[in-house]
Amino acid sequence: MMSLRPKVSIITPAYNVAPYIGQCIESVQAQTLSDWEMIIVDDASSDDTAQAVRKYLADPRIKFLQNERNMGAGFTRNRALDAAQGEWIAVLDADDWYAPERLEKLTAFAERMHADMVADLQVYYTEWGSVYAVSWATHARPPRQPRCFTVEEVIQAHPSIKPLIRAEFLHEKGVRYAEHIRKSQDYAFYLEILLKGARFALLPEPMYYYRVHPNTVTTRYDPIVESRRSLEYLQRLPETTERQRALLERAYKRVVMFALYPSFAQAVKCGRLRQAWRLFRQSPSVLSWLLLSIPAAVYRRVFNRERMIDPWRETARVDF
Repeated sequence: MMSLRPKVSIITPAYNVAPYIGQCIESVQAQTLSDWEMIIVDDASSDDTAQAVRKYLADPRIKFLQNERNMGAGFTRNRALDAAQGEWIAVLDADDWYAPERLEKLTAFAERMHADMVADLQVYYTEWGSVYAVSWATHARPPRQPRCFTVEEVIQAHPSIKPLIRAEFLHEKGVRYAEHIRKSQDYAFYLEILLKGARFALLPEPMYYYRVHPNTVTTRYDPIVESRRSLEYLQRLPETTERQRALLERAYKRVVMFALYPSFAQAVKCGRLRQAWRLFRQSPSVLSWLLLSIPAAVYRRVFNRERMIDPWRETARVDF
């Protein structure tokens, strides 16, 4: 039986996710921890998202709100946060889903580690159902054992997580999503939490399932522009130290390099030297990355290997 204040509030922004949101909701209903509320906020979808959600509203733990007009993910997440009553805030995007034991394991882990924010590993599923990655960060492998990370370690790792956050910490520190950042406001939100002193721990178990498909928000905005907004927002925070500002700047330059690298490599391959020079001037690191990829490319050509891990492929996903 659910207490007056639920253990966990799951916040779920939704926009044009009618084909997926049923699986998302059912994964929450299947949780081994039943003391939860799920707050779904529809950001003025133009498809049948609202109708898909209403099928589940017989469950009193599910709350459904609708924006009158499209406001973006940051505003929509903040609206869900403002309605949340739980001790813990869990993030779940409407096209993703949870493993059944996720909430039970993460809440117990957070309390055992005395953490303000905890995360697990994400399993990246393609639209056709194949797994292509299990990770928590772009530039760090999962640890063998559960452990805490400093904010500097997290910045350098470049996280891609959907954490569980202590609601009391958010209220005390006044942390909310930056609504002017359209693509990566979740990255800025999590790092702001850490910059304001949260204790973060990672449980290296794959329990969050991330669906990769053409209509995800990450495909609709310029990664360089949005990364710059995140960088400037985080660097302006009064809690950010000079060392942390430098690490954030380095992380931004790395995002720019990965965003430009495919075009640079193609320009070099096709002899479009003027275009290659222009991209090199934007990010000189693209040349170093191209040189690093040459041995792998030669190996594939010589030995006719279809599957070969190279530097670009290992870090192809960049969510800043």
